[in-house]
Amino acid sequence: MLVGGAGSGKTVIVNDKLHSLNNELWTIVNVPFNYYTSSEMLQSILEKPLELDFYSVDDMNMPGIDKYYTVQAYTVLRQYLDNKHCYYRQKLTLRDIHNCQYVACMNPTARNFTIDSRIQRYFAVFAVSFPGQDSLRTIYNSILSQHLPASPNALFTQAVHQRVSATFLPTAIKFHYIFNLRDLSNIFQSILFATGECVKTTKDLVRLYVHEAERVYDDE
Repeated sequence: MLVGGAGSGKTVIVNDKLHSLNNELWTIVNVPFNYYTSSEMLQSILEKPLELDFYSVDDMNMPGIDKYYTVQAYTVLRQYLDNKHCYYRQKLTLRDIHNCQYVACMNPTARNFTIDSRIQRYFAVFAVSFPGQDSLRTIYNSILSQHLPASPNALFTQAVHQRVSATFLPTAIKFHYIFNLRDLSNIFQSILFATGECVKTTKDLVRLYVHEAERVYDDE
């Protein structure tokens, strides 16, 4: 299980590793959790594939807590892990489950801050931290240099992102003011889509950056 803040790259790391496996030998099922994920919804997802090797559970701590202070999705998943079987809801027959592995991601700063210890015990937990400023500069300069000549744009964009993150802090009313690497990457992604027909001068590049920065940060 990878644990880290939003935009730290948990899901990307897991998906990149799983999809690097030979798809003829390994079968992967993505299981995205949200607030409304119930035991029935989860079981319908888990029962779809006939043969599989990996369940990739994203946003592990997102399902809502019911009136009995339990999380239905955890109960079903724990049955898979504890007993290696489940029951079909319609036929009420037993289905054995073998040779399955589970990987998960969760953001401890959103929704439920923790998960049931009875299900957490099955996972080796690894913390995923944000890259440092020097690492970010190296990453984005490398990406940008493949599309544009040497430019201070990566450093400037990073400075603007830091200023926005420090100025617009989340509050009880504006709790959506959470800026992370997704916002920074969206700006660079849009710049990389630009062609020489659109961006002919340095002024055009600056105007493109201002437009994309306003679009990304104003959406928050």
